[in-house]
Formats: sequence, structure tokens, C-alpha cells
Amino acid sequence: MPANYTDIEKAVVAAVKSVDAVTPCGFPGAELDSYPDGLWLQIYNMRAESAPATLGDRGEDNHPGFIQVDISYPKGQGTGAVLAKADELAAFFTAGKSLSYTTQEVKVLSCSLSSGRYVGGYYRVSLTINYYARTARS
Repeated sequence: MPANYTDIEKAVVAAVKSVDAVTPCGFPGAELDSYPDGLWLQIYNMRAESAPATLGDRGEDNHPGFIQVDISYPKGQGTGAVLAKADELAAFFTAGKSLSYTTQEVKVLSCSLSSGRYVGGYYRVSLTINYYARTARS
């Protein structure tokens, strides 16, 4: 089975949305049209270079990357809501967590939080979820 980049991305996006299906959330292919007055999320999938994980005709390929979840809240309303959401997401994305979409498995390697910053009138932190997925070489 060749690399299935679509299912890899869908697995990680679906996992973020399974933790919080209520907060407005933009993700690849479904960006937010406007930014809400409250808390909102933006998901980015950053793929790294795929490489063979094992050798041979029936070997496996490794597809690493990371999901960045930007968590934003209007400036001047404190940092509590942003950090609580980061805690909620980080508690789900623990090292070794297995995510899936159809038959594609994705493994979480690590999860970390950036420093806070102001972007376009919002206080923002970014949660970085490192992952890898393997596919059988056909």
C-alpha cells in the first residue's frame, strides 16, 4: 500500500476535533471564514520527508510530520481559556497514542506547547504534536 497522505492528515485532524467538537476550528481544506470573538483553533499539518523504514520489496516507509494547533483568544481577556484548552488537547495527545482514519494508523511521538504571543489582536499559543505513520511498500 503506497503512502496515504490524505488519510494521515484526516487521522490527526479528526483526533483534534474528537477532543473538542464545539470550539470553532479551521483545518486544511476548511479554513475559518472569519475569526470568532471567543476561543478558536487553527490546525496545520506539516509533513516531513518520507523515508524507508525497512528495506526490501515488502518493506515499510515512514511518513513523519507534526500537527500545529494554534489556540487563540481575544487580546485583553486573559490567558486562562487558552491554557486550559492546551491542557485538554495535550492530555489526549500523549506519546505512543495511536490515531487512525480508515486503515491508516498514525502514532504520536510527542506534544509540546509554545510560548504565548499576540497575533492580529489575539493571544495565541501553538501546540505541536509530532507524529509518524508507516505504510507498506508495494
